[in-house]
Amino acid sequence: MSKYMKSRYEYSKKRREFGRQPLFQAVPAEILDSIYPNEEEQRRYILRNPVHREVQATMPQSEHDANTKELVIHEQGINHTEGGWPRDVHPYNEDHVTRYRRRVQHEDGYVNTVNSLHPQIEHYIDQNNAIDMYQTYFADMTPQPPVEKYNLQIANAFCDPHSRPVSCIVWTNEQPTRLAIAYCQKIVGHKSKKPNYFSIWDIQRQTAPLVELLPQYPCWELACSPAQSEILVAGLENGTVNIFDIRKGHDAISKSSIYNSHIGPVSGLLFTHTRTNTEFFTGSLDGYCLWWDTRNLSTPIDRLPMSVRFSPPETPNMSNAEGVSSLQFDRGLPTKFLCGTESGLVINANRMGRSHSEILTSYWEAHAGPVRAIHRSPCTLRMFITCGDWSVRIWSEEVRTAPIIVTKPYRNQVTDVTWAPLRYSSYMAICEGGYFYYWDILRNFNEAVATLQVSKHGLTKLTPHRKGQMVAIGDDQGTTFLLNLSDNMTFPDERDKQLVHQIYDRETRREHILDARLKEIHLKHRDEPPEIQSAGETASEEGGYRKTELTEEEYFRIVKQELNKIENVN
Repeated sequence: MSKYMKSRYEYSKKRREFGRQPLFQAVPAEILDSIYPNEEEQRRYILRNPVHREVQATMPQSEHDANTKELVIHEQGINHTEGGWPRDVHPYNEDHVTRYRRRVQHEDGYVNTVNSLHPQIEHYIDQNNAIDMYQTYFADMTPQPPVEKYNLQIANAFCDPHSRPVSCIVWTNEQPTRLAIAYCQKIVGHKSKKPNYFSIWDIQRQTAPLVELLPQYPCWELACSPAQSEILVAGLENGTVNIFDIRKGHDAISKSSIYNSHIGPVSGLLFTHTRTNTEFFTGSLDGYCLWWDTRNLSTPIDRLPMSVRFSPPETPNMSNAEGVSSLQFDRGLPTKFLCGTESGLVINANRMGRSHSEILTSYWEAHAGPVRAIHRSPCTLRMFITCGDWSVRIWSEEVRTAPIIVTKPYRNQVTDVTWAPLRYSSYMAICEGGYFYYWDILRNFNEAVATLQVSKHGLTKLTPHRKGQMVAIGDDQGTTFLLNLSDNMTFPDERDKQLVHQIYDRETRREHILDARLKEIHLKHRDEPPEIQSAGETASEEGGYRKTELTEEEYFRIVKQELNKIENVN
């Protein structure tokens, strides 16, 4: 930016056009002119004294007295513990509680007290049963415009001259920060005549990249070393790993052997938490996770097949492994990581386990297709978010059966999702329609609080800066957009973390209750006689057919409404 320069404009004016001379001091009064009344007009007025006239200049008021019932308020504090037990009875000691209950139940006034409280308690029970707790009571209310104004602005755009799709975006750890962007078509077996280099950009300069690094094959994944910001690790299409140092030129300074690397493309690459900050691990579509050390890429440190669905006689191997589509690692859990697969599973892994079943402890059936992205919440590590197919889902490690929060389906496939780095209740998502969505689960569960069409082409990658004010988004035509977010989308409120914890606990408890109820229904159905089961199955099939017909009618009605809206807009 150029230095700030003051502008000066001079003009001239004659002294006679200034008017009277201003005197910025206390001077005595001076009579400039005196206008006397007209004597003829003055004789026409007669002085009348005294003058009596009534004037009402105030509002009329009245006074009224009324006697009301006296309301007596009495304030009293109480130290209430579980059950309201006396001080000599410990509520967690079963013997104390049992003896006290037996003593109270044998008292003469116990029965009379219960009988006197019976009408009042029955009234409250009937009152609660008369209320439909699942009814939407305020659906007809007109929505109020939000008080907070969310502002999204595209600050810059970095274009690839060869129009290659953006495959990975990484923020460097240096000051000022830079963007490392890799370009390639993430399709197995895709052959392209376009170059394989990836670029490092200055966020203030969009004309040309600062550095261009040249791997031998297209780059699928990138990671910046947490110890040295000049070192980048690239996962390539042929399954190998290359290390680049921007201080030593455009070529890789170290490469892994194709015989000791992945068979398929590297689809996930993350650094792990170690003392030296030199270890990282990779995942591939071949179904393996490999651990590496940047100081020696001749052979991986460890191998792990992502096999969770195989029969007891089989052993974990490549034939029954799940292809890795995304990886997640958090320094708060140095021995655990999450793995998203091509078949829609999310696998929870713990490297401290001794056997394969102890390492891959559990998994979730998350999506009907590849898990495009997976991230743990910065608020609580027990909650994580995933995206795939046409939906975004929020999960709890304590619930294995279903997600705790599900957004409504998008019109286009969701390609990436991530939590806001600092605002615990917010997350961001992009889709193939070119739209960027900003969600806040404290403000609205069902609608995004801010939406922006970033590009006319499909978006492929979303990476926010660690400070939260900037977001880098890449599309499938090689353009990377830099978005600036407003302060209310960047910084958290004082109670955000507490409220998100409450939402997590509430939704987790709800899923546990539903799961327990479903198990009770299955057990009850299993214990019924075969005749009743067959009759119930027949009735359920008829009801299922009827529900299917109603669902089809509702679907076509909604489609017709949407088509009418589109015609009216056009």
